Amino acid sequence: MKNVSLRAKSAAILFAIIIPFFFLTYFGGLTGKVVGVGFYLLFGAWATYEVIKWNKLNNFWNILIVIIGALLWVFPMQWYSIDNLALNNTPFWITENRGLSIEQTIAIIKLILIKPDFYTNQFALSLSIIFISISLIFLINAKKFDRDPVLFLKSYFITITSVLLIYLMSKLLFIYNVASLYYLFCILIIPIVCDTAAYFGGRLLGQKIIKRKFSPRISPNKTWEGAITGYLAGALFVFIALYLGKLTANPTFTFLNNWKQFTVAVILLPAISITGDLWFSFIKRIIHIKDFSKLIPGHGGLMDRFDAVCFVSIATSLILMI
Repeated sequence: MKNVSLRAKSAAILFAIIIPFFFLTYFGGLTGKVVGVGFYLLFGAWATYEVIKWNKLNNFWNILIVIIGALLWVFPMQWYSIDNLALNNTPFWITENRGLSIEQTIAIIKLILIKPDFYTNQFALSLSIIFISISLIFLINAKKFDRDPVLFLKSYFITITSVLLIYLMSKLLFIYNVASLYYLFCILIIPIVCDTAAYFGGRLLGQKIIKRKFSPRISPNKTWEGAITGYLAGALFVFIALYLGKLTANPTFTFLNNWKQFTVAVILLPAISITGDLWFSFIKRIIHIKDFSKLIPGHGGLMDRFDAVCFVSIATSLILMI
């Protein structure tokens, strides 16, 4: 009970700190968006650092990796451009305008991820620079791994994937924040619903129906009953959130609105949320830690709380392009 109280207080403090940045980024005009860039970039940098700091490299090299990883925020250099969206070639965040339509949001995400032009080449270049730089850093520090190739490869793999996934998450969350608070909160709340329902489902029904644990090697406390409860609650939330948004006929609340996007989101996003949780639990299992940091008492670090959000934000962006 004491731990539950601590977790509740810590969560309340965390939200009290970060929610004003969400509103400032959306409602604050040019100043708010510039502050938002700084907030999400620092969020991505710290979240990346608290995961990769366990890779046996010293702080100098890990901080250098975090700085290099920020290239994902820089390239493609026109990822923020909306010149093809009839907004007078104005970068979408250097403006007093509030919000973006879903079409504008999708166009910006496509520019980052898949658009086959010069900008995508820049993005590929940034990925190459990150990959080569991290590879060189690990080769320079190969002796620190005591000639253990398995440890070397584990640390290298965790570092590469964490840099790419976490920085991409922070960039996408910034875009959704600028576009619509509704988009942002949908993405943030899906993992909360799944996690909360899974917790209570596991407490009430855990191993009473299915005796086998859900993922005993990665997360021994998770049960099939909890996972199924979390999935169903998440699917119900996604359905309600998207359907109510559609009923308003207001572009600000219309998200994943064609039937293909709607169906895929309801079916996949809760499963993706659970997968994101398991992925970062898998990383912690590999490096033999309970939490990535002690930043949030009772919860751990940022990526102990935003693990599922990382996967949900990326999956949502891909679903938007269906």
